[in-house]
Order: sequence, then C-alpha cells, then structure tokens
Amino acid sequence: MRVIDRYVIWELVKNFLYSLTFFTILLLVVRFGEKEMGTYISRKMSVVDSIKSLLCQVPGYVVQIAPPSMLFATFFSVGRMTQNNEITAMRSSGISLYRIFTPVFVVAFLIAISLVIFNDQVVTWATGKDNELKRLDSKRAGTTTKVIFMGGDNRAFYIDLISMREHRMYDINIQQLTEDNSVSVDIYAKEASWADSVWHLKRGIVRTLKDGVWHEEPFAQKDITVQADPEIMVKGAENRQSLTLAELSKLIKYKRKTGQVIRKDLVSFYSRISFPFACLVMAILGAPLFVMFGKSGVAVGFLITMFISFVYWGMALAIFEAFGNNGKLPPLLSCWLANIIFIGIGAIFVVRVQK
Repeated sequence: MRVIDRYVIWELVKNFLYSLTFFTILLLVVRFGEKEMGTYISRKMSVVDSIKSLLCQVPGYVVQIAPPSMLFATFFSVGRMTQNNEITAMRSSGISLYRIFTPVFVVAFLIAISLVIFNDQVVTWATGKDNELKRLDSKRAGTTTKVIFMGGDNRAFYIDLISMREHRMYDINIQQLTEDNSVSVDIYAKEASWADSVWHLKRGIVRTLKDGVWHEEPFAQKDITVQADPEIMVKGAENRQSLTLAELSKLIKYKRKTGQVIRKDLVSFYSRISFPFACLVMAILGAPLFVMFGKSGVAVGFLITMFISFVYWGMALAIFEAFGNNGKLPPLLSCWLANIIFIGIGAIFVVRVQK
C-alpha cells in the first residue's frame, strides 16, 4: 500500500499545484482588467508600485482559489485512475475505497492546515503592504486618516491622522461619555505620541462640563493611559484582512470589553480558519463523485467542479456568512455550516460508492 499511497499523493499534489497556478493566474488577469487597472490609474500610481500592488494580491488569490483547485486535483487524480480502471483493479485486489481515499483526505487536511498558517502570516502581511501602496499620496504612506473607536471607561476617540511609522497622531479628540451618551469631558490635542499604553498629548485643551458650564484648561503636555493598541485599531478600521489571528483576537477582546459590536470581527476570525478547510471538504465530496463520473471525461468533471464550487461559495459566503454578519446566525456556525453540510453530503457519497 505504500507504493499506492505515494502514487496517489504524488498525482494529487502535482495536479493541485498545476490547478492552483492556472486559476491564480487566471483570477489575477481577470481582476487586473476588471478593477485594478482603473484603481492604479485613478490613484496615479507608478508602474513599479502597480506591479508591487498586483504581486501583493497573489497570496490572497491563492487562498481563494485553493478549494476549487483541490476539487480539480481530485478529479484529475481519482477520475483518471477511474478512467484507466486502476480503481477497479485495486478494489479487485481487496483494497477498499476507504483505504484508497485515505491519502487524498490526509493530503487535503495538511494543505488546509498550511493554508490557515499561510493566510495568517503571508496574506495579512501582503494585504497590509497593498493597502500602503494604494495610498493616494506617497508622502503619507504608512498613515491612516479619520480613525474612530470606542475606548475603555466609555471614552470615544477621534483621530484625524495616525502615522504608524513615527508613532505619532495629529488632531485628536477624546470624549468622556456619560451613561446617556452625553459628553462630560472633551480633550483636544494638536498632536500626540504613544509608548505601550501611555499617550503623550501635546498642545491641547481640556474642556470639562460642570453644572451646565464648560470649563477650559489648556496644557502643553498631558499623559493619559489608553489600553487600546493604535496599530490594531488602525488595521481594524482599514481592512480586517491585514490583521493576523492574534491581532484580530486582541481587537475582539478589546471591543467586547468596551461593549462594542463584534459580530463581523468574529465572522472574519472564524472564516480565516473555516475557509481553508474547504480544501478538505472538496476532497471528501469530490473523491466519490469522480469515481462515479470519472469515465465520463474531462468535460463532465469540469462542469461538476464548477457547479460544486459556485454552490459552495454561494452558501459559505453569500448566505451563511452574511447571516453571521447580520446576527441571523451565530458567527461560529455561520462560518462552518457550509463545510458541515458539504462534508455530510460527501460522507454519504463515500458510503454509497463503497457499496
């Protein structure tokens, strides 16, 4: 069986890499012509920065296209073995389909784990770089404007500009809110810097409401303690895809502590893990299907692959995750429900084809 395992694994991995490369290039070309070219022109990006931006999107496309690539790889591996009567020969030798499918499922599981790590470390870094490259003004690269978030102790933060490279902020308003959300203290600072949880406010004024009258107190420098990490707040405001799982978890804990809505953050967190596991789902669903239809040829296999991919994406992204974002389903369930349904269908097919 070791020889057969090596043969099945080699065919699956080879076809997966071929499919992944082909579909990634295809998606890259389509996206470039459909959207990115217009973005580069409107933002007056240089040719070099445009190419860098395009390359930064490749890791994200790899993760997106991995599940259908696994389905194609399963078809070209298991389907071709069916066409060549290799599956029939193995079963005649007393080898069950469960045993034949085992290396396929193991490889798909390992690829899913690898994609979770790849998505968490590489895709987030590349997304952050792409966001930076697409700034309208290259002199302000590494900066973010109009950052708003709720802090602990019922404080609201409004920051006009943050420079992550310099650890500096400009035009900051910090409002202390009462239980009825009215403002009791308003702190304005022209600029600020931060180190760990201490913010050093400079050239500002503190306005305090007492007995219906506002009292003002200017300051040259004032230090305050803020538990929120500005970098996490900036990334969360721009694009959750630039946050690693650890950073996203930190953002969720902070928002939960301050009583903010975290549904979308939880959906983003769980989908980072659930979506790569669609590779395993596609293998479990595709292996028995391509034993059943493998002899029908490449055209049928292609149509089956496209149909399953569209239905999966429609259920996983357009329906269930939308329900999670809107509060119709718990975030964890909304991200895993499509995988659970398709694994159940695949398991039924595996049992039926074995009989």
